[in-house]
Parts: sequence; structure tokens; C-alpha cells
Amino acid sequence: MRVAIVVEGGLVEVIQATPLLRTIATGIEDPHITLVGPPAAAGLLGSLPGADSIVALRALDGSRAASAALAAAWREIRRRRFDTAVICSGRMLTRLLLYLTGIPRRIGSGGPDATTLLLSDYVRSRPGENNAAAWLRLAGAMDVAFAFHQPSFDPGPEARERAERELLGSGFEDGRLLVCVAPGHAWHEGPPAAAWEPERYAHLGNQLHARHGAGVILVGEHEDRADVDRMLVDLEVPHLDLCGLLSLREIAAVIERADLFVSGDSPLLHLAAALGTAAVGLFGPTDGRRRGPYGAVHRVVQAVDDRTPGDRARAMIGVDRSQLIAKIRVDDVLASIEATL
Repeated sequence: MRVAIVVEGGLVEVIQATPLLRTIATGIEDPHITLVGPPAAAGLLGSLPGADSIVALRALDGSRAASAALAAAWREIRRRRFDTAVICSGRMLTRLLLYLTGIPRRIGSGGPDATTLLLSDYVRSRPGENNAAAWLRLAGAMDVAFAFHQPSFDPGPEARERAERELLGSGFEDGRLLVCVAPGHAWHEGPPAAAWEPERYAHLGNQLHARHGAGVILVGEHEDRADVDRMLVDLEVPHLDLCGLLSLREIAAVIERADLFVSGDSPLLHLAAALGTAAVGLFGPTDGRRRGPYGAVHRVVQAVDDRTPGDRARAMIGVDRSQLIAKIRVDDVLASIEATL
């Protein structure tokens, strides 16, 4: 059976779909599983267990796709002659695209509305459910009983060797608590999410060292350099600065060897969950219930929006919502971290 797991969004959504990917790959007879996703999925073959192939399409990046991108996506999907499409997206345009490709069976989540008319099967969604959990339940529509609830990502042997060199060479793997921190927006697609102040990350690192003897590892892309430098001004503990020095797979291998990962709403947060590293995510305007790391060991610190309905309405038309994440205190994050240790 040729199955397409169709994911719309970015790297966050790709990783959130990995429990579904693994579950279907092992739960049906003689499958060939193709992850059809955004450009962020390109180059991840071999790192996403269960995927036999990956097709990266601009029309699935979560933005308003141009007609040329939609036409290219239609041609690419149609020529592969899938038997089933499992759709990790509620957007009507995406579901219409899959309908027009002629795939006989199209499975998605939602309720009895206009978009579900484009599906052959749907699983009713649950309010506030994490995306990974909601998409995993789609496997039930294919009569798959056993589910892999753990997200999964495999950095590969070369990335693991590089991570070992970096950590052993710096003297960090000496038994101390290792905490990875990403103060920037590493590998985030689209407009940057609201960010916690780098100075607060520094204060958090100082507190973790004072209480638990932790060493801090800083990770991110070149574009995160300014945020890391601001954090370094106030960071007074042993640290290893790897920002901008490693590829995504190599950073994944570093996170895999750490005891804890802390960041805002970013792809690396979900990467940590997929690697089995305890993760604490800080969420302001976005909903940590749906976009938070999936798994019982992980924690979400959600800023409480105590604005009036009128203030919220004005925020939707231009008022800066990034101030919401500033309501999260260092002590709030520290309490969540100590609950995971």
C-alpha cells in the first residue's frame, strides 16, 4: 500500500507527525510511506523513522501558496498514485488539493464541516489536544491498534560523533547536569515567534548551576547570534557556545546527550522531545497545549492572557502580542524544570 502522510507547516509539524508516521509504517501490511511536507522536510530522509521517501513542497509551508506552487504540488502528488493520504492539516485548500489529486482514501481530523466533505474518513478532533496526539489518532481509521506515542528523530552516526567530540573536548561530559538552551528562533519558519528575553535565560542558567551544578550548552543558527550574545553578558556559569557552529542533525545529537532542553516555541523544542531529552517550552501568544512537546516527561510554561476581550481583539489587528511571554517569570520556569529532574 502506498501511503502519503501529508504535513502542512514547518519543522515543528513534521516532528509532531512522527508518532503517526512510525505507527502506520509498522501497523499495516507491506507499506510504502511517503512524507509529503513543507520544504523543512527536505534532507531529513533517514532521520524520520518510518519514512521510505520524502517529498518537499512549497505549497505545504503554511503560507498562502501561489497558484504555481499549488499546481506543482498537484502534479507531484498525482503522479505518485497514492492509495491513501493521511492529512495533518485542517486547511480547506490543502484538503481540496488532495481531493483533486484523485487519491481514493483521504483521512483527516475535525468535525462535520465543509472541510470534512473533502475527506473519505475523519476522526473527530478534541478541544485543546496536542497536534501529535490528534494526528496519531488518525491511524485508528486505518485499523491500526498499536501506537508509538514517542516522537522520533535519528541524528545519524556522523552527527553523534561530532557531538561527542564537542562535548568531550570541552570537558562538559564529566557527570554534571547538562542543560541545552536555545534563546533564539533556530530553524523557525515564517515570522519569528515571541521570544523570552535572553537575560532571563541567563538568570535561569545561573540558578540551575547554583542549585544543581548544571553546565549550559547554547545552541542555535547563525541568525540567533545576537540573542546568544545578549545571554552571555549575564551568564556567569560554565557554558559551551555552539551557536552557528553545527548543522541541524549535529545539534540534535548534542541535545540527545543533554539532560534537559529549554526554549520558546521552536523546532528544536520538538526535536528534544523526539530525541528523548526532557524539554521545557515557554509559550506566550501561541497555544502550548497544541504546539507543545508531546510526552508526559515534558513541560509547557504558558503565559496567562489576562487581557480583556477588547484588548485581545485589538491585538489581532496590530497590537504587539510579544509582551505576553514576558509574563513568564524565571521562577516559573525553574519550578517546571525541577519537576522534570
